[in-house]
Amino acid sequence: MRTRAALAAAALLLASPAAARAQETPEALPDAPGREETFHTCVACHGTAVIRRSRLSREGWDELMNWMTEKHGMAPLEGEDRRVIVDYLARVFPPAAPQQRGRGGNPFLER
Repeated sequence: MRTRAALAAAALLLASPAAARAQETPEALPDAPGREETFHTCVACHGTAVIRRSRLSREGWDELMNWMTEKHGMAPLEGEDRRVIVDYLARVFPPAAPQQRGRGGNPFLER
């Protein structure tokens, strides 16, 4: 289930046009420790909209890093950099509570 959720979120990552990314700033993401690192690492490949739409557990975000490295050639994210980014993502974009899912939610994550 978690792997399926991570793959569904990853599919969203590939949909953002480069032109939109070029105009983004770190302020597009919630202010918390790790925002700058996350922004500069992630927008190298995709926009912040896909990040902001994704809701994963810490384990899910961590699995997603592996998937992007293995399937899409992302440079491996390791050590302290990985911890900071995965901690940030898990803190500010945790899984949605069941009552927050529904119309407009991701049907792949609701099962």
